[in-house]
Amino acid sequence: MPRDKIPKLFDGSIDELTKPSKPKKAKSDLKKEKMQKTLYISRDMNVKLIQLYAEEGRRQSAIVEDAVNLYYYLRLALGEKKFEELMSAVKREDPDFLRDYVSKLKL
Repeated sequence: MPRDKIPKLFDGSIDELTKPSKPKKAKSDLKKEKMQKTLYISRDMNVKLIQLYAEEGRRQSAIVEDAVNLYYYLRLALGEKKFEELMSAVKREDPDFLRDYVSKLKL
């Protein structure tokens, strides 16, 4: 039998072998576990994200999660038609116009 086929023996300490295993995660912990995200955004959106990050001092991932939650729940609350109207107002990128639009928005 060639030498490279012989299994290697454990070269750690006895303490490592006798350490208790890590406790299994509860189901509620699994929901909170972070997942890897790939987010493709425009350069303009990246600049806005960096500005928000600088102003609020929070992690970018927290800002993105807030934005996704806001988008999701506004869409549910407003319905498709009113949500699309709101998004077209947002895309104008005019805070005063948007403030005016939201003040007139009736649910």
